[in-house]
Amino acid sequence: MMKKIKVTIPKNVYDIIKNDIEDFNISNNHFMNYVFFNLKDSYEEYNIKNIDIPLLNNEKKFIQFNLNKENSLIYYDVLRDKKVLNESEFMRNLLIKYSSNQKNVRELFIFKEIVERINLAIKDKKNIIITFNDERKVKVSPYYIGSSDLKIANYIFCYDFEEERYKNYKLSNLKQAYTLSELGKWEEEDYIQNIIKNFDPFLSQGRKIVVKLTEEGERLLKVSKVNRPKIIAEKGNIYEFECSEEQAKKYFSYFLDEALILEPLELREWFQKKFENALKQIKNIK
Repeated sequence: MMKKIKVTIPKNVYDIIKNDIEDFNISNNHFMNYVFFNLKDSYEEYNIKNIDIPLLNNEKKFIQFNLNKENSLIYYDVLRDKKVLNESEFMRNLLIKYSSNQKNVRELFIFKEIVERINLAIKDKKNIIITFNDERKVKVSPYYIGSSDLKIANYIFCYDFEEERYKNYKLSNLKQAYTLSELGKWEEEDYIQNIIKNFDPFLSQGRKIVVKLTEEGERLLKVSKVNRPKIIAEKGNIYEFECSEEQAKKYFSYFLDEALILEPLELREWFQKKFENALKQIKNIK
């Protein structure tokens, strides 16, 4: 019979864990067993009082899970070795330790096996086959694993042979990475190193869009920091951004009619089509 463990933790730690489980596309049971197995040996290396995470108010939540077969074989040996008197406290401290890191660091920890394989392929300049969560596979030359400015996600900078262009793929969308024996595509090494040095998830370097903002749009620009593009020039309410089309679609979709794309024309037409489709759906509601 599998051992069931119930752990009570502060609500803000619980919220971090539940969001990560959802964002990283893993199960509660897998996550808890993974944390136990990979953090158990660091239990004595820190003092929980020094963990840098505010434990807000007294509200508590609990997480329950079953030890998997591998952890069941070592569980009581670990507790004896670490002189643990309270099982729940042991797991609680591991979870608080995990949650004290920034999200991009937590993501690297959860995807440690894939990250190590990709970094070794980068070191050896080898191509890899990456499998996504939807089972799609692509062959790429990987160059770098970088994070967004706000440290909320990690991306694989690579050359996609199927699309024949440089791309960034979100680490949390990857299911597996397999290293090939063939050497990768490194002909444009100056470009690659420049991207690494000035890394941004949307590969916006050298790309430009022009946007006209309303007064409300200018307010949104100041307060909406996630995926915000770099301002190159500003004249009245006309803004020029260093921004790829992919970044613009993610960022300015939130603005609705508070932002008008002036350039490039293809991007403006994309927004127009999206708004027209939304309007059609509204009109079709009976």
